Amino acid sequence: MTDEAILAVDVGTSSLKAVIFDAGGEIRAQQVAGYPTRHPEPGGVEQDPEDWWRALCVAVRNLGPLPRLTGMVLTGSMQNLIALDADARPLAPAILYSDARVGTDRRVGWEADLPVDLAQRIGNRPDNAQCVFRLFWCRDRADARGADARALLFGAKDAVIQRLTGRRVIDPTTAATTGLMTLATRSWDSEILAAIGFAAGDLPEIVPGDAVVGTVGPAPAAETGLPAGLPVVCGCGDAGAATWGAHAESPGRVYASLGTTGWVAATLSLEDAAPPRTTYTLAAPSGPDALVIAPFLTSGAALEWMAARVGLSLADALEAAAQVDADPGACLFLPYLMGERSPFEDQDVRAVMLGVDAAHGPGHLVYGVLEGLAYAIRLNLDALPPSRGALTVLGGGADSVLQRQLLADATGLRIAAPPERRAGPAYGAFRLAAPPLGLAQVPNPAVDIVEPRPERRERGHSRYRAYCLASDFARSIAPLLRHPVAR
Repeated sequence: MTDEAILAVDVGTSSLKAVIFDAGGEIRAQQVAGYPTRHPEPGGVEQDPEDWWRALCVAVRNLGPLPRLTGMVLTGSMQNLIALDADARPLAPAILYSDARVGTDRRVGWEADLPVDLAQRIGNRPDNAQCVFRLFWCRDRADARGADARALLFGAKDAVIQRLTGRRVIDPTTAATTGLMTLATRSWDSEILAAIGFAAGDLPEIVPGDAVVGTVGPAPAAETGLPAGLPVVCGCGDAGAATWGAHAESPGRVYASLGTTGWVAATLSLEDAAPPRTTYTLAAPSGPDALVIAPFLTSGAALEWMAARVGLSLADALEAAAQVDADPGACLFLPYLMGERSPFEDQDVRAVMLGVDAAHGPGHLVYGVLEGLAYAIRLNLDALPPSRGALTVLGGGADSVLQRQLLADATGLRIAAPPERRAGPAYGAFRLAAPPLGLAQVPNPAVDIVEPRPERRERGHSRYRAYCLASDFARSIAPLLRHPVAR
């Protein structure tokens, strides 16, 4: 083991995480610094890129004395709209991927201005959250982010890279979320850009995620405490980094990310992905493959919600659920607290708890949530190619052994939890950066494996059928539940 190390920075949806990995992929130090999210109007979700920069400065300085760094790499949230002025400074707060101010009716109207084969070009069906429609929205409102922008960025980490190195770049995974890139060629689409009044030169250069894109300049070094001249690797958006963090970058590998929200994803050849699909198709950060991703809106948020409802801490709620595992009862939860995105998109459907009777206590209700989450993941897995081998799980939700066991029971798959599962995107960015920075490729780590319980197989089949039927019913009655109360 050498004393070489890499700094991986994850510019996440609520905080920035700075993690130092040694040459073998072990975490040597990490720090987190948060930043606020603003809601300037209904549906609006924005953050100030200056807050991302301040968080980087705080997190790096809180790491203490830095080891000898070989380089640094970044990952972070994708599908943001970051408009820059002539001095490469943000004109206004960044519009985040979760912003809901673009409505479907307006999006459909704007599609008339775009190529008729838009979905085939970008590899995805038109979606309200794609940056191309946010640019139409800015144009129609005479918003400075459209009217006065001299350059655009789309990844939170790319705003930080620009500040560190002075270079505007983007990785293929993040670029694929914008609705502006031709997926097959990994290049900006000039016809789409012309429709919104931009040219390829206004956008960042698309480079592989494992490309060294510059070095830390003297002024940024002084602000952050990083060494001047430190090589910076482009990295990739969080979905691509999580794929590398799960060691799932080979075609046919499937994994699940279980955070506040979550997704399941598979790596395929672009030909096998055959976009556009009902799921999302993104370019892999490096190489010719595609990432097929099915995101769901509620994962850990559902468990936290139920724990609060029954008056327990998260740890106590999980313990209460573990106590009833031998006789779990019939409770089963549909985790649609905020609607759903995949394998169907429905903003109106809402959560349901099934099978409750008077004998059930908090443990049964929490258990029902954990089972419901497991079946939601299975429903999304069914939209992807069959898994080859174990299903790797990342994120805070993967810490629960009971959740992993119920996921194994629900899917019939072996569930693998790597030791760095909570640092999944940062670890994946480290893996992506290690070879170009001269470090040996990191081997697969030892993982904790949970096997499906054969005696729960029939229960799993019948419960999954109930889940699917209940999901269809919940969607069918959602419009009725939206009717206003008569006064």
